[in-house]
Amino acid sequence: MKEQKTDLEFVGWRETVSLPKFKLKELRAKIDTGAKTSALHADKIEFITVKGEQYVRFLFITEDGKHHYIKSPLIEERSIRSSNGDRTVRPVVKTEIKMGHHRFEIEVTLINRDLMGFKMLIGREALNGRFLINPSKHHMLKTKKEKLQ
Repeated sequence: MKEQKTDLEFVGWRETVSLPKFKLKELRAKIDTGAKTSALHADKIEFITVKGEQYVRFLFITEDGKHHYIKSPLIEERSIRSSNGDRTVRPVVKTEIKMGHHRFEIEVTLINRDLMGFKMLIGREALNGRFLINPSKHHMLKTKKEKLQ
């Protein structure tokens, strides 16, 4: 099989990402090609209306215990099948993600991921056309400066 040339950057099976609009930096995220949509851990999910617009408010607790209360416009509620086959209806929000030097908008479903190893999961929709995946590597998006430290 002939190797194709590409301008796409590689990601590993886990990467460090930031969600600037949510003021969340350096989140450990798992790359999951089995998931269509990305998912973010959320506690205390509430649906609120502000000036006739639907929002979702939730709590995100970082790995170092810091509490972030986040409010974002609700895009929709979507039925999602989890890795164990169960279906849940989850709120969907849009936010900007920073992966390495790449910044772009993604849709994220909100769900309690306390029992999972990663508070963020990056699905196919976020990766498609942007990255290639090397499942034997991790943290491939670090800058040269970060790799030297």
